[in-house]
Amino acid sequence: MAKEITPLQLFTSYKKWVVNNPGIVTDLETITTWSSYFIAGKINKSPIVSELVYTLSKLLSLFNDRVIRDAYDGDFQHYGFRDQVKLWLTIVHYCEVFIELTVKNKWGNRGKWVATTLIQTFKCCSALILLYRFKELPIQHPPIPALQRKKFTEERESDDSANSYFTLKRSGRVLRRVDGAPPIALRDWQRVKIKDNKTTNIEIKDLVHAELLYILRPMVHLAAMRAFGTTTWKQWLVALGLDLASFKLYNRHMKELTYEQRIEISRRKLGFILYLLRSPMYNGYSKNVIENVLTSMSNKIPAMSFVCDPIIRYLSHWQDIYFYMWAS
Repeated sequence: MAKEITPLQLFTSYKKWVVNNPGIVTDLETITTWSSYFIAGKINKSPIVSELVYTLSKLLSLFNDRVIRDAYDGDFQHYGFRDQVKLWLTIVHYCEVFIELTVKNKWGNRGKWVATTLIQTFKCCSALILLYRFKELPIQHPPIPALQRKKFTEERESDDSANSYFTLKRSGRVLRRVDGAPPIALRDWQRVKIKDNKTTNIEIKDLVHAELLYILRPMVHLAAMRAFGTTTWKQWLVALGLDLASFKLYNRHMKELTYEQRIEISRRKLGFILYLLRSPMYNGYSKNVIENVLTSMSNKIPAMSFVCDPIIRYLSHWQDIYFYMWAS
């Protein structure tokens, strides 16, 4: 009689498979994510189904990243309060659009705005905790970025020094193993130095104020839309002004930032392009220009119609769903 496989055994087998086949796992996740875009417009309630597929693919990717991290760095992972805040912020980041669409479909626009306000309040409070308690700035978007799996695994496998030392549990002192020591002629008799890849926490008031403006921007923008309307220039200019003020403060201290921090600031600067796709700029100016460019490309470049025509057809629909401050 065949032995019954328990869910725990299946779960353990799945984690082993993820660790042993990171490339295949990444390819499957990519296919699933891209399939969410092709679902749009093909089935009933496609926006919700499309967002559900996208959300599940991102959450699965987040889980697989953690499995791979634990497999290689299990002894060094400490999931404390800071990591839990980042984890939940990342989960909300992947789920917020799906939640908004689902609530809107069931309770209408009023329910959507209530859900949006609650989500942004949670994100704002969590980000403030990371900023003031843990001095983390700028906060990455999402807080837990996707793991570069190939690079990560290759670095861990080629790190010969990983097993050349050990840490005393009580004192935390790092000692070199006998079989991990270099030849006598090459020894410097110094304490073991462990490379630290963590970004530097810089406590400069301008940087704190810059990040504070960026964190508060969605809440201020929601309040402005409540006060002035969702399609007026006032709410658009309020959000743009907060972004410009934040970047002006960051630019004063770019030299003090680490490489990873400068990359995050550069990513945020690219977000200014999205202002072209937000009301009222989109409705008044950008829509016609974008559609004309896509139509021209579709007519002049062979096979581009397969790409441009669906974009033109669903551009206004996507703009209504995605291109708001709270989902950026």
